[in-house]
Amino acid sequence: MNYQGGFETFKEATKYMFESPSLYDVIFVVVGFVFAVGLLIVFPYMWSRYKARIHLKEEFFSTGKNVGLSLPELSLMWKCAKAMDEPTKVLYNKAVFEKCVNKLVKEDISVIEQVSHIRKKLRFDSLPWFLPLSSTKDIDVYQTGFLSFEDVAYSAAVWDKNELELHIAILDIVIKAPKEGDKVKFSFLREDDGRYYFQSEVIRTYKDGTKLVVVVPHTDQLSKIQLREHLRWKVNIPAKVFFGLDKMKFFEEEPEEYIDAVIEDISPQGAKVCVQRFIEAKLEDKIILQFELKSIPIRTVGTIKNIRTGFEKVCFGIKFESIGKAEEDFIRRFILEEQREILKAYKMGEFREGSSSLGP
Repeated sequence: MNYQGGFETFKEATKYMFESPSLYDVIFVVVGFVFAVGLLIVFPYMWSRYKARIHLKEEFFSTGKNVGLSLPELSLMWKCAKAMDEPTKVLYNKAVFEKCVNKLVKEDISVIEQVSHIRKKLRFDSLPWFLPLSSTKDIDVYQTGFLSFEDVAYSAAVWDKNELELHIAILDIVIKAPKEGDKVKFSFLREDDGRYYFQSEVIRTYKDGTKLVVVVPHTDQLSKIQLREHLRWKVNIPAKVFFGLDKMKFFEEEPEEYIDAVIEDISPQGAKVCVQRFIEAKLEDKIILQFELKSIPIRTVGTIKNIRTGFEKVCFGIKFESIGKAEEDFIRRFILEEQREILKAYKMGEFREGSSSLGP
């Protein structure tokens, strides 16, 4: 009987073993698997993401306080910065800042005044001369240029600006005034940078005294024509120049009469050299230029490409003709180092115009 009972028990067990699982069993297993995955993989991942966002926010607010922003100002900027992988870029990258505030102003126009204060604290209300413009907000007030409408170009100047608009005053007698909805083009030359232009639709016009002022919305669609291949960096470097190389019978001879000069700007390909006396020289004349840059002596033959005569000095635009590759690379590194120093001083509120090597 015991053998019979054992066999029946085994038979009953194997019957359940090979039966198809019920719906309840399937749901239980699936729920258990999902719970296990969530507990072991998803939850730790989401928690790490949450902690990372908390850390980024703390870093953002800490950095913002260090540059002088108040808690309400930081809270406003965080509204768009929180969606970025590197939120602190809003505080030190002007292009990122402009995209952020454009979004904020479009969502709520009442924040314009607050944004203006933030812009000044971050020193984004102006740019060092060597940085290219990325938006019409970067254009200086009283920047002169030309406003074109219906194939007529008028002398014009930026009259005013705010977070939303650029006000451009026409300085000439207007033949036909643009009106709301008309397309106008503004072009201007930024010294040592390039020629910029943009086209926009007129929002409105008004009179300021005798001047017609055209109001257009800000845009980041600025086109630029680069005037020089290389940036000319402003400096104040003593130099020696010999004019009349073309008249020498043998270029290998060392000239005896050098003239004291000052290099006022420099690039890897040329320089602006000024002397405080009248010089008989013409375009395409050859010269010899000697100077020291960071205690490194540089000597090169150059060609005069332009001449500017003033009351107190004559300046020559010189193209280097015999400068070595090592010297060219050294000048390029010098300019990059100077830019870093100027940008650092600019962000710290100690910005000085021109090269950091000029001295006080």
